[in-house]
Amino acid sequence: MFKELFKHWTYQVFAPGTLLRKKYESFKSLLEIDRACLERIAELEELYYSNAPTDWTRVQSLVRELMVQTDFLVRELMAMSPGRYLDLPDYRNKISFYLTMAAELPDFDFSPPYAITLNEAISEPGQAGGKAHNLALLADRGDLPVPQGFVITTRAFHYFIEYNELRPRIDTLLGKVNLDAPGFVSDVCTEIQRLILSGDIPPSIEEEYRKHAIDLAASRGGDVRLAVRSSAVGEDSAASFAGQYESELNVALSDLGPAYKRVLASKYSAKAVTYRIRYGLPDQLTPMAVLVTEMITPSVSGVVYTRDPGHTSREQLAIYAVQGMGRNLVDGSASPEILTLTRDKVPTIIERRAGGGAPQVVCGDTPDAGPCLPEEHALTLARVGMRLEKMMGAPQDIEWCMDPGGSLFVVQSRPLSEVEPLSCDRQSSLSPDDIDNELLVSGNPASMGIGIGHVYKPMRLTDLDDVADGCVLVADTLSPAFASVLERLAAVVTDTGSKASHFASVAREFGLPVVVDAKFATRILTDGMQITVYADTGHIYAGEVRELKALAGRPPAPRDTPFHRRMAEVMNLVAPLHLTNPDASEFAPQGCRSIHDIVRFCHETGVSEMFSLVGKGGRGLAKARRFEGGLPMTMYMLDLGGGLTPQAATTDTLDPCHFASDAISAFWEGLNHPDIQWDGSLLAFDWEEFDKVSGGIISLESKTLASYAILGKDYMHLLMRFGYHFAVIDTICGPVPESNYINFRFKGGGAEIGKRMLRLELVRKVLTSAGFTVTSKGDMLDARFMAAPAPKVELNLTLIGMLLGKTRLLDMALTGDTQVQHLVDEFLDSL
Repeated sequence: MFKELFKHWTYQVFAPGTLLRKKYESFKSLLEIDRACLERIAELEELYYSNAPTDWTRVQSLVRELMVQTDFLVRELMAMSPGRYLDLPDYRNKISFYLTMAAELPDFDFSPPYAITLNEAISEPGQAGGKAHNLALLADRGDLPVPQGFVITTRAFHYFIEYNELRPRIDTLLGKVNLDAPGFVSDVCTEIQRLILSGDIPPSIEEEYRKHAIDLAASRGGDVRLAVRSSAVGEDSAASFAGQYESELNVALSDLGPAYKRVLASKYSAKAVTYRIRYGLPDQLTPMAVLVTEMITPSVSGVVYTRDPGHTSREQLAIYAVQGMGRNLVDGSASPEILTLTRDKVPTIIERRAGGGAPQVVCGDTPDAGPCLPEEHALTLARVGMRLEKMMGAPQDIEWCMDPGGSLFVVQSRPLSEVEPLSCDRQSSLSPDDIDNELLVSGNPASMGIGIGHVYKPMRLTDLDDVADGCVLVADTLSPAFASVLERLAAVVTDTGSKASHFASVAREFGLPVVVDAKFATRILTDGMQITVYADTGHIYAGEVRELKALAGRPPAPRDTPFHRRMAEVMNLVAPLHLTNPDASEFAPQGCRSIHDIVRFCHETGVSEMFSLVGKGGRGLAKARRFEGGLPMTMYMLDLGGGLTPQAATTDTLDPCHFASDAISAFWEGLNHPDIQWDGSLLAFDWEEFDKVSGGIISLESKTLASYAILGKDYMHLLMRFGYHFAVIDTICGPVPESNYINFRFKGGGAEIGKRMLRLELVRKVLTSAGFTVTSKGDMLDARFMAAPAPKVELNLTLIGMLLGKTRLLDMALTGDTQVQHLVDEFLDSL
C-alpha cells in the first residue's frame, strides 16, 4: 500500500494527466468486474430460488469466481484512490472466509484402512457406506442369514481419485451438467467413467482387498465366486439410490480389480448422477465404498416390503418373487409372483398372485405351475422382515435370495420409500362409475398419484432426449434409466414390472404416478394421445378426466434437501443487500455483511470517485484542447481514448465534428436547442473565480475559469461553468444498460438564496419527471439516473443540456412557485 501511495503522489505532483487516465482505466475495469460479480450473484440466486437440480460443483465454481472477482473489484477501487479505503480488504476477506467455509466441502481422508471386515463396518458407517453398514448390522444379530464378506472403504475411493489426479477433471465435468439435456448428461458421465476405468488402482489398496478376499475364499473352502456391490455413503438411507449404481456378480478372485473399478465408475452413470443431484447431495459427500460378499447362486430371488406401499391401510406385508437372480425383478422387466401377508407376530398369507408378462423368469404364471416361493419360506421371510423393521426402527425394503438347497439369505435392507397416497380421501368419494371417460387399460399401482398428459413411447433408451415436459411415458418395461427424465414426466405406464422395481422406489420418493403390469398398454396407448393416469387405482382413461384434473400434479420438489440447506448458508453471505442508501452513515466498509454489499459499495464509491475526477484548478488537463462550438463559452476537452475521432489528433482546436462519444453529442444537442437564446456578448465562464484572482488579471480563456469535458468511448465527465453557478455531469453511456448511469450536480448562482432555491426547484421537478432520483442540500442539487439503455441515457443527457441552457440566468428572474411550475410545464411541453 505504501508503494501504491507513493506512486499515486508522484503522478499527482509530476504527471496529473497520467493519473487521470489511470483512474479512468481502473474505473472502466471496476465497471466490468462489477457487472461480472452481479452476473455470478444472479446465477447463484437462480440456482437457489428456481429449485433447479444442480451439482454442488457448479455452486463451488461460481463462488470461487465471485471471490476472485470481488478481490479484483476492491483492488481497482483502491487504485482509483489509494489510502482512502484501507479497511475494505479486511471486510471483504472476512466475508470470503465464511463464504469459503459454507461453500467448500470438508476435506476427505484417503489414509488406510482401505478394506475392513463386516464386523468393523458396524462402527464405521462413513467408511463402509450405506449398504455394507446395514448388512453388517444384520450380520451382527447372528441368526439373520447374511452372506459373508468385507468392504473396500470410502477412503480407498478417495485415494483412487487422488492417486489418479481425477478430482479437478471430475469437478469440471460435473459443473457442466444440465439435467434438462439428458443426452449431454450422458456424454459428461461417459467421460468421467472413462477416466475412472482407465485409472490405476493404488498398490496399497489392491494389497488390502486381496488379503481380505483370500481370507474369504479360505473360509469357504478355497473356491469362491464374488458379488461386488456398490455401497456409497447415502445409499440405502432416506435417499435410497435404488438401482442407480451397479453390481458385478459371479466375479472370479482374479477379476476383483476390474470389477471394483466398474462399480466405482457406476457412481458416475447418468442415472446415478441425475438421482444424486435431484436429491441435493454433493458428489464428494457420497463417496463409494464397495461391498464384496460370497456369491450365492439363487434358485429364487425377490423383495420384501414390510409395509405394502400399494395398499391403503399399510397393514399388510408384501413379498415379490422370481426364479433365479432378482435382476429382472428390480430392473422392472419381470412381473413377479406376489404374496400378501399379515403383519402379525405369527403372519399368515392373505393372497398369492401369480406373475405375468415375463414367463421365462416368473413362477406361478400358468395353471399347472407350482408356487415360486414355498409357503414355509414366505412365512420365514415375513418373520425376518418384521424383525428387521423393529431392529431398524422403520419399514424396510429387503432384498433376499434362496439357494438351491432352500437356505434363505438377506442380501440388502434399506428404509422403505413411502409416499402417502395423494388421494386417500378421494378414493372413498370417487369411484370408476363416477368417471365418464373411456377406460383404456388397467394395471397395478406402483406409485400413487394422478398424471395427465400426452403419450410418449420411446423406441429405445436414447430417445429419452426427446421427452417433452408433462408427457406420460409408456413403455414395455420399467427401466431405471427413466430416472434421468423423471422431472419431465406426468406419469409412467408399463406393460410389465412391479412396485418392487428400483424405478418404482425412486418414483415414490419423488411423487411420480406409476402404473405397472398394464399388459397391452404399449399397443393400446398411441403416441400423442392425451390420457389421464389414475395411479391410485391403476386405471388409465382417455382424454382429460375433469373429476381428476384439479387433483392432478406432483408435489413440488422438496426445498429441505442437503443442497438447499447448504445453499441457504451460501446465499446468506452472498445475496442480501444491506447497503441500500449511499448517503447513509453505514454506507461504509464496516457496513458490508455480504458479497453483494462489497459489490455495491465498490460500484457506488467508484462512481463517486469519478465525480471528483479533476482537481481544483483543472489539474490533469494540461493536454486538453480548446473546443469551439459556436456558443459564447470557453471549453476544453481531453480525450481518454475513443471519445474523439481519429481526425481530432491532427488539429489544435476541436469542434462538434470531432465527437465520437455519443454522450457528448447528446448533451451538445440539448445545449444547442433552437429554443435556447444565447447572448453572444455574455461569455459563460467562472465569474466567481475570476473575481478572486488578482483583481481580474487573468485570461478569460484560462483553464481555471473554463468549462471542460473529459471523454472516453462510453464515458463523459463534464464541468459546465455559468457565471456564479456550475454543473457537473458524470456518465457512462454504453451498450450494457446495467453499467449506464448519469450523475448530475448543480450548485450556486448570483442571486440571493431564495431565488437560487426557486431555480433549484425548477431543475428538480424537470429531472424527477425524467426518472432521476433527486436530493438537495442548501443550494446544491444531486441527481442520479441508473441502469438504463443507451438511447434513454442519451435522451436524458440532451434534456440536461437544454435545462442548463434555459436556466443559466433564471435565478435572477424567478419570483415565486407559480412561475416555477409554469416554466416546468412549458419546458416539458417543448420536449
